Amino acid sequence: MAANRNSRYYSQSYEPVENPAQVHTADGPEGNFQDYQDYHGFKTVSDLDISEPLPPRTQKPRWTRRKLIIIGGAVAVCVIIGLAVGLGVGLSQDKDEPYTYTPVKGDLKVTNSGAFGQGATRDDPAKTDDGIGKGKDEYTYYSGPADQFPNATDWISFEDMWAGNLHFFKNSCHANHFGKDQTDSEIESIYNAIQNRARISLVDHRFILATILQETHGCAKVHQTQSYTGVVNPGLMQTHNGTTFNPHHANQSISDMVQDGVQGTRDGDGLVQNLNYYKNAYGAARGYNSGLIPLSGNLSEAAGATACYVSDIANRLTGWSNATTKCHED
Repeated sequence: MAANRNSRYYSQSYEPVENPAQVHTADGPEGNFQDYQDYHGFKTVSDLDISEPLPPRTQKPRWTRRKLIIIGGAVAVCVIIGLAVGLGVGLSQDKDEPYTYTPVKGDLKVTNSGAFGQGATRDDPAKTDDGIGKGKDEYTYYSGPADQFPNATDWISFEDMWAGNLHFFKNSCHANHFGKDQTDSEIESIYNAIQNRARISLVDHRFILATILQETHGCAKVHQTQSYTGVVNPGLMQTHNGTTFNPHHANQSISDMVQDGVQGTRDGDGLVQNLNYYKNAYGAARGYNSGLIPLSGNLSEAAGATACYVSDIANRLTGWSNATTKCHED
């Protein structure tokens, strides 16, 4: 049944979107200069009437070199001022441009009882000391069906997962050439967005955090990717035709990116839909990354996307942060 679902393609397997410049080649007479002249009725020198001698040209006084320098300098200053004013107006317009976001599924939540305790929870997200503590920063390779992956009772606490990966939120943007690193305010917005969506959707905040780390290492400014089917995946959670980072409305766009990933977009599912369908975080992670669970049932089979995706998620949930990965199937 799962194999018949519409396939969705998310991040990590595809190259960044490119927009190559289009080269225009003129057709018809505009493509050749001689034809262009003939088409528009341009005359040659032989066509001009020069039977009458031209009047003598009066000689105007020449400007001195000093005057030319002064006038040229004044023109240059005017051009620079004009460019600066124009740029300033453009930037202010961009900054003042209203930011709009229309939530598609803002009240969507996990309803499948089988998912609770396996990626969904009714616990208050304010309780951040859930789980077994810090766990161990080590990597264990997992494969097979969901019952071969760590039970949710082995997951570390949200506060320990956040603390153990905070350096990614602080440094990953610049390190991965996505621009300046995030401000404290932007990082706080990510934290608050996770907690807000966890409370509304009933998705375990640890699963949301692990997905963000897996998709983008917590960098909201990450470049969007595109699948070979044309699906664009932007933002913190590389969602299906979702919201991108807006530097002039950073906090709001961060919140919307997390909402897209947790509750889905107009075009694709989020963690909620996948938990409702697969009933556990690991099946949901495979569904989120590749759109389906392969017929083999092996969650570490790529299924058109990233083979190590679910194993990585499991390790993040149990304490992995900096240790060397042992998954090399991508």
